Amino acid sequence: MITYEMLKHLGPAANALLLILICKCFASADIPNLWRQAMVFPIPKPHEWRCQLQITHPITLLEVIQKSFVKLFYNRLSSLLAAHNVLTGGNFAGLPRGTC
Repeated sequence: MITYEMLKHLGPAANALLLILICKCFASADIPNLWRQAMVFPIPKPHEWRCQLQITHPITLLEVIQKSFVKLFYNRLSSLLAAHNVLTGGNFAGLPRGTC
């Protein structure tokens, strides 16, 4: 339950420790179980919902540190995936220079 405001006010030493923690998770391939979980909420489109998931926009909510971890992971992985053309078809939309 660490908020963005809490992280924003961390000093240089605490920021460095947080970065060390995240880097150690990458290096050891040991990701905390709570960082592997997320809450997905279906937001209804501007139509009558009738409890049909296909007319919703799913939104995933992550904890702030978890979001930082995922962003760092994405930044490292996306450049490799794009450079080596690993993803094809519509699967590359989230990569650099990709489109939806």
